[in-house]
Formats: sequence, C-alpha cells, structure tokens
Amino acid sequence: MFYHLFRQAYLIVKRHMETGNTARISKEILPEGITKTTYTYSNDGDELHQFNLYKTADAQCTKSFPLIIDIHGGGWISGDKDTNNGFNYYLASGGYHVSSLSYRTIDRCTIREQIKDIFDYLHFLHDNRSKLGISFNNIVLMGDSAGAQLALLAYCINQNNHLQRIFSVVPVDWSVKCMVLNHGVCYLEMAGKLPNNFLLSKLIVIPELQRMIYGKNFAKDEAYLNSFSPTQYVHKETVTPPILLITSLGDVVCSYQTFKLHDYLVEIGKDCELYVEKSPQAKHVFNITAPNNPEGKKCNDFILNFCKTACYR
Repeated sequence: MFYHLFRQAYLIVKRHMETGNTARISKEILPEGITKTTYTYSNDGDELHQFNLYKTADAQCTKSFPLIIDIHGGGWISGDKDTNNGFNYYLASGGYHVSSLSYRTIDRCTIREQIKDIFDYLHFLHDNRSKLGISFNNIVLMGDSAGAQLALLAYCINQNNHLQRIFSVVPVDWSVKCMVLNHGVCYLEMAGKLPNNFLLSKLIVIPELQRMIYGKNFAKDEAYLNSFSPTQYVHKETVTPPILLITSLGDVVCSYQTFKLHDYLVEIGKDCELYVEKSPQAKHVFNITAPNNPEGKKCNDFILNFCKTACYR
C-alpha cells in the first residue's frame, strides 16, 4: 500500500520539478560564441536517449578541449539533457566542450536501466568522437544531486568487473582527469530523509524511494546490495582522480550527504576537496539553477579553476 501511495506522491513531485525546470529554461539565453547541438545516442525512438553537445564556436582547433560530461539530477525521476542548460553554457564559456544526456527516469525503469543508458551514451561519444570533434583523453565527469550519485557509480562500474556484470554493461575507454559532484545524494539508504520527521522518513519515504529506484524487491537485489552506498563500491584500492564536492549551508535537506561522502573519501585516502557556500540563500543545486547569480558564479568559477588544474597539469 505504501509503495503505491509514495509512487503517486513522487509523480506529483516530478511534475512540480518539471514545471519549475521548464519555466527556468525558457528564460535562459544561449551566450554568444556557444553552439548547442542535439544528437541521438540510441536509435530506438525514445526521446530520452538524446544528448546535447555545447561547444565554443569561435575558437580554432577545439578538438583537444577538455570534455565535461554532466549528468543531471532530479531525484532519479525528473530532468533531461536541457535541465542544466544555463550551467552548461557557463562551463562551455570557460573553454570546455560540455555534453549532457537524457536518461530514462524511475517512473518507467530502475537504476539498472539508467546506468545502461549512461553507458550507451558514453560508448556513442567514444565511438563517434572524431565526428563530434571531441577528445576522450581529457574528461571531467560531473553530476548534481541524483546525477552525482549516477556519475560516481558509473565511474566505479567502469573499472570493476563484478559491477559490470551486475549492471550488464561493457566498460568504455576514457581518461577521467577529475570529478565534480554537485550536491550529491550518494547514500541511497538515507536518500529521502526529511528534516524533523524521523518516523515518516524511516518507515515510508526512504524505503519506498529505494523501492522505486531498484524495484519492489530491492533489499534482495544484487545491484542494491552493491551500490546503495559509496562504501560498497569506492574502496582504498579504487583508482579515483581528484574529486571536488560542492554543497551549501542553505541546502538543509541534502548537505549532510556531501559532508558524509567527504569524510569517507578522506578516510580512505582519496584526493578530495570540499567547497561549501555559506550563504543561507544558496539552496540545493544553487549553482546549477542560478549559475550567473553571485553565489553561483563564484562557485562555478571555482569549479572551472579546479577542472583547469586537473586537465592541464
């Protein structure tokens, strides 16, 4: 009973997020000197199997530019390739190629299919890199909120045979120079925790969200047991590039996730940096939804400098 009630409630959340995204995106203007082209990475007619490629139009010989791969958030249930338009414009203006994909959402699939979509997209980028005019030797892997969880998991799957078997994917040949996880929600066993509502969170929201993400029998699912927490798939022996974690004190719902991940990565000896915006007005994914506001611009300039150090050292 709880599952069906939660699913209906979460679909309402999805519609609310999409209405907000549509209104925000409609006001965004493509900066001069940036091109945006849409491609299809899987020829099955599904509109969620497309991606955008943002490039600097007026630079010469841009094929060697670093490529930022950005995986949008939206609670695993909302968003598409255009969700982070303004943010991706800003990144491209900093001298990068940027690509963002659509992937199927959990109202019509599970995380297994989302990971499959991401790997189908990565293989398309790799196999068509010459035609697309991009390099796969200098990559920044980025994601926000749920997209940060998918980005970190996909990166680790790509070097782990056991995870590749579980998620039924083939690794891609790439060189990731750094990762940027914006306001990540990577601990799925805690995702959906409501402030000041422990019982509702524990008894309904957290387990039912996991059920939507992994399927009705999630607790026995091999994918769940190997990926509900970064402690399952990020270990001391896991090879990781420098990682930048972004959060804000105004993100009262999800910031604990970033602090927890930072502490864990430092504990196991990973090269990890933490950026915390202290303004209470800077809410969840503030630098994504308002990239040109003072707080967003400051944060995104920090991201660009971090990427520059990693990609050009």
